[in-house]
Amino acid sequence: MNKKIIWVKSKCNDYYKFIKKLQYLNLSIMDIKYINKIVYLKIEEKDLEKLEKYLVSYKFKKIKDLGIYNLIDKLKLNKIFLICLIFGIILFIICSNLVVKINIIHENKEIREIIADELNEYGIKVLSLKKSYKELDKIRQEILDKYPDKLDWMEFDVDGMIVNVRVEERIITDTTKKDKVCDLVATKSGIINDILVSEGDILVNINDYVREGDTLVSGIITYNEENKRYTCANGRVFATVWYTANVSIPFEYSEYIETGEKKYNFVWENAGNKKRILKDRFTSYNSSYKNLLSIFDFEFYVETQKETKKIIKTYTEEEALEEGIKKAIESIEVKLGEFDEIIDQKVLKKTVNDSTMDIEVFIIVKELISTQKEITIENIEEGIE
Repeated sequence: MNKKIIWVKSKCNDYYKFIKKLQYLNLSIMDIKYINKIVYLKIEEKDLEKLEKYLVSYKFKKIKDLGIYNLIDKLKLNKIFLICLIFGIILFIICSNLVVKINIIHENKEIREIIADELNEYGIKVLSLKKSYKELDKIRQEILDKYPDKLDWMEFDVDGMIVNVRVEERIITDTTKKDKVCDLVATKSGIINDILVSEGDILVNINDYVREGDTLVSGIITYNEENKRYTCANGRVFATVWYTANVSIPFEYSEYIETGEKKYNFVWENAGNKKRILKDRFTSYNSSYKNLLSIFDFEFYVETQKETKKIIKTYTEEEALEEGIKKAIESIEVKLGEFDEIIDQKVLKKTVNDSTMDIEVFIIVKELISTQKEITIENIEEGIE
């Protein structure tokens, strides 16, 4: 067992006399200090009784435990705080793993009631402990297997203490019906980064690499390897796509600035053709128009002409690089669709010449790569046979 070491103190007017008395007691003194007529001793706790017995003219007081005993004393002094802290941590862990709300997302009341009853059977209810991802996936599959004719797809989305359940109803249709059937296929290669699909069987996952022509979402809805219905896959699949743009920027460039001089003119317009009444007095200017009169197809304007002057400016290397990156991005943006966006760019190569700077820019785009491709039921059935 570890020896309990303590610090004790006592008032002492004659330090050397005190030391001589200690020598006769044969104590294990590990440290001694003398400060302002107070002597401090570091001893084993069992020796305190010997000090008090043989040095009765001194009053000894224990002031501190050392080692593990000091820690125990501190824990005892703060036991209420520690108990509250431990209880708080336990309560936080329990609360953060509780389900406080369940949202079943579907417009059909009957489907919502089916899901609610099944979740209750599996113990997923308000104030219950959250299930692990593996448990939820198993429950999801068992519910789908139980209702193959009612449920087509189901997903759990745990958001903090809220469980969202998204479900899609299965609609069994006549597979011989000649409705439009189509897949979503990739228009170019890339890495999938977002999938927004409202109809069809999704065949790819986030971070999958796909090539141009790959089927992303199938219009053939199957269950247990049997075709249950055909549909036209609908939605958007986005991927990370890479481009390289090469741009050359001249260090010198021209810019037109207004001098502050103004002149006025009158303009007739007929069927989009403008004719000025007075002769232009500026060789270079910006115009603005104010309508004075409209008669049938004729418009009469007063034109304000603001003189401009051409000046030559020079880019620094930093400005030329910035302008080059801007033009590289613009060259890619004209190729992008409504839903596409540039998410990053990096200069791969920069060459400074006497009058120009040539740069090669690597541009990363989040791009819509899915498009519908129609297939015929006859071709599908022949493929199945």
